[in-house]
Amino acid sequence: MNKYECLYVIVPELNEEETKSVIEKFNGVITANGGMIENVDEWGKRRLAYTIDYKTEGYYV
Repeated sequence: MNKYECLYVIVPELNEEETKSVIEKFNGVITANGGMIENVDEWGKRRLAYTIDYKTEGYYV
C-alpha cells in the first residue's frame, strides 16, 4: 500500500472539544474508505502564510 501525508487546517475559533470532533470525523472518513492512519500530529494554532476567508490563523493537523 502506498503511503501518503495529509495536512489540513481547521478554523481556530473552535474549542478543544469541537476540534477533537473534527479530527475524529476526518480520520473516520479515511478509515471508512479503506485507508489506514499510522500517526496524527497536531501542530496547533499557527499563523497562515496568507489569509483564507479573512482568517490569519488556523489549527494545523
